[in-house]
Amino acid sequence: MGYPGTTEDDDQYRVPLIAKLLHALPHYNITFHRINNTFRPSNDVYLESLGILGSIPAALLIVSLFGLLLYLLTRCCDRKPRPAHSITSLKVTLSIVTVLCCAAIGLGLYGNDDLHNGLLEVLQAGRKVDGVVTSVRNQTFILENTLTMKIQQQLTELEDIFDQKTNNQTALAQLQQALLTAKGNITIAKNAANDIRRPLVGLTITDFLTKGDQWELIRWPGTVAILALLLVLCAVLLVGVARHSRCALILFSVCGLLAVTGSWLMSGLYLSTSVAVGDLCNDPADFLVHQAPHELPADILLYYTQCDISRSNPFTQRLRESQNAINNARNAMSIVSKISPVLFKNAGLAPKLGSVNADIKLCERLLTGLTALVDCRAVHYSYLVATRGLCECGLLGLVLMLVASFMAAILLTIMVWVDSHTWIYIRKRNDYAQVEEQSYVSHQLHPQSHQNMNTRTLPHHPKGPPVISGSHTIAHPGRNAKHDMSQVQQAQQQMHHQQAHAQAQQAQAQAQAHMMHHHQAMMRAGGTHTLGRLPSHSSPTHLHGPNNGKYATLSKHCKTLDANDFY
Repeated sequence: MGYPGTTEDDDQYRVPLIAKLLHALPHYNITFHRINNTFRPSNDVYLESLGILGSIPAALLIVSLFGLLLYLLTRCCDRKPRPAHSITSLKVTLSIVTVLCCAAIGLGLYGNDDLHNGLLEVLQAGRKVDGVVTSVRNQTFILENTLTMKIQQQLTELEDIFDQKTNNQTALAQLQQALLTAKGNITIAKNAANDIRRPLVGLTITDFLTKGDQWELIRWPGTVAILALLLVLCAVLLVGVARHSRCALILFSVCGLLAVTGSWLMSGLYLSTSVAVGDLCNDPADFLVHQAPHELPADILLYYTQCDISRSNPFTQRLRESQNAINNARNAMSIVSKISPVLFKNAGLAPKLGSVNADIKLCERLLTGLTALVDCRAVHYSYLVATRGLCECGLLGLVLMLVASFMAAILLTIMVWVDSHTWIYIRKRNDYAQVEEQSYVSHQLHPQSHQNMNTRTLPHHPKGPPVISGSHTIAHPGRNAKHDMSQVQQAQQQMHHQQAHAQAQQAQAQAQAHMMHHHQAMMRAGGTHTLGRLPSHSSPTHLHGPNNGKYATLSKHCKTLDANDFY
């Protein structure tokens, strides 16, 4: 037996593997005694077991927050400056974990879309079933009302007319007997229609479908908004890492705690919901039977959820009774229509007889429509669509959201830990430059030269403007935070040039001393010398070296050189 759009293998519902795995999870109450895992949302003990399962992520949340608190207590007072390369590994770790967290959030968006599509299929199938049930109720009500309010009343009026005396008593008796037969069959048809409608009176799912639409209208965009906020938070962290922004990292640390808390709580909610849906999908027909109104027999629900050809339609017998009664009433009215105009020519029976026959034909059409409505194939197909939409597409999306929220909670916890470890040690860039520069100078310069450059003020020449030998002028560079690293390189080059300049001055002084010693030796060899200026003062002899052998000095307005003046 099939239905349009299905195959023979799709006629029956099969429990998905993921529903079996979730249903197999043990259910414990508050006293840690295992309970029955049958889906019973009205049972307090069953709800208690779901709450215990959902509290597992909450316990992990407490553990993660406690670990973060211990870490902050150990690191909050550590203010030691660190070189810039010391946080490179932390920044790389943050970037990788953030990208993984974005992937987890994307998985959650995909699962949310699957869950949304599955719930839409459930709601659409539910509306179709509700439409079939409503149509059956309406048609049986119309049938019952037509039989009672129209046909029976008209037959009662005809009976009053036929009570009059006529010359042909045999024909009158035959007419009255046919009228009684019609009235009896109309009563049988009315009772059969009432028996069909009565079990369906309390079966209404309109309110459930309306609430489902409203809830999904809030849940789907709300979940998308929450996951989008997590993506924005991850983007803030990536920008902070790329721009070396301490404010952005601190903002993530604060908002990240809220994100971690929300992710763990959503994990608990999704875990409880997934297990509950898995229990429902293990035997959805049993849940429907348990939740059905008392007026609706269980065999009716089982017939429509299974649609097995070995089962007989529970409405078939009542429909056949009603159809047979209507046919008998129509045959009886045909006898009445033949005899009554002859016996009661002046009673004006034609309109009444025509109205009764028309109403009987209406009842026959209603019964034909009811026969098609109560067929199990339409309802069973909608049942399969709803169960597969919930237990395959919807449950898969819910599990994906569970995995995504669990992964996001773990990754966000790691991100908050590493981020807190990173922004504590972030300083201004000139702090890193100073640490690296001092380390470099201490290794490159000679201790004596380093001490002279840091503490000694060079003498200045008493005459003339300050002269600095060589091709470079020592200046005090401006402190620009945006170009600290380039200034460090320039300062190092200046240090090299000045070291070379100092060596040149030392060589020049040694050459001048050697020449003075040679001049004095010549004077002692000659025995006499002229009182007055030395030969060096009377001859245009020039000394070798830069600045004619003069020592390079700094003006008295120049400050004492210090290593920090280059940064």
